[in-house]
Amino acid sequence: MTTCWVPGADESPYNIHNLPFGVFSTVDEDLPRIGVRIGDQILDMHKAVLSGDCQTCAACTALRDPALNRLLSLGRPAWRQVRAQIQEALSEPSLQDVASNWLTPVTDARMHAPLLVTDYVDFTLRVPGAMSVHPRASNGRASTLIPSGMELVRPAGHRRGEDGRPVFGPTGALDIEAEVGFLIGGETEIGRPVSPDAFEEHVFGAVLLNDWTARDFAELETDGLGPVASKSFATSMSAWVTPIEALNAARTAAPQPGPDMASYLKESDRYGYDLRLSIEVNGVAVAGADFAEAYWTPAQQLSQLTVGGAVLRPGLLYGSGEAVTGQWRLENGDTVKVTATAPGPRGTTIALGEVETRVLPSIT
Repeated sequence: MTTCWVPGADESPYNIHNLPFGVFSTVDEDLPRIGVRIGDQILDMHKAVLSGDCQTCAACTALRDPALNRLLSLGRPAWRQVRAQIQEALSEPSLQDVASNWLTPVTDARMHAPLLVTDYVDFTLRVPGAMSVHPRASNGRASTLIPSGMELVRPAGHRRGEDGRPVFGPTGALDIEAEVGFLIGGETEIGRPVSPDAFEEHVFGAVLLNDWTARDFAELETDGLGPVASKSFATSMSAWVTPIEALNAARTAAPQPGPDMASYLKESDRYGYDLRLSIEVNGVAVAGADFAEAYWTPAQQLSQLTVGGAVLRPGLLYGSGEAVTGQWRLENGDTVKVTATAPGPRGTTIALGEVETRVLPSIT
């Protein structure tokens, strides 16, 4: 079993089998830069590259950026090489003295959005059985994706008044939808669908999402056009991106497919991920769910994105659909936190980066 020389890392859910990517800054160094979390420390990739012999190759150049977009564009071979080099730096005793200079305590870091999300698609799991012929989704609004820690201003919009007529004002039914999001790297050609079996070639990593919903606004939106005002105001995203390779040990058999599944959705290896999601409101656990129970797999959702010929580009994010939902009417000042864990290799546990958001009053 691979061990890490960083104190406490082997016992942490942010161990050497995890190594999520994020973007951070500190008081002394306020330029945002890419880091990799290991235990309670962040490995500063900018410093690591500057300390090495290679600074100009595509991967090293990408790791000196203030966002993950260029790294995502390099494709799976580069992602795997970078990850292997990071694991070596954190496990090889002879590298401890030099690599220790690249560490920053998590408590000293200010986290930023890990990348510029270029496009956002949100799938839904609320589909009647008779209509479950393919994964269903709506186009989201990438401009309103906010990182964990950023506060949410209560949205205003139209809802039904007591007399049944539309009235305008702040939502009275702000609700939570906890999801798993998948970030695309690499690029495809327009008109060329992607098979579910090519999932790992195109997905860089996973994040947690809180896809906020104004339930009362949704009552005035038609099913045919999909959600707009009720969903477009904000989606909170974790600051850490877990590499999809880190979830290999969490693979688990997905539910048995139906007999009428379209050929483009059929998988040679049908699997989901054994993730346990949890929601807390003001520090109190209110709900949880097993992500593995979802009928449509992340690979099938990826295939659905491209079956009509749409392209995949670095920075595209798609949400799995509401793994955890309920009917909470959140008040101003409430703090919501979404967390998730997954099995790691040989009995270890890894954690996905949390999503924590406080609700502020409406400005309307």
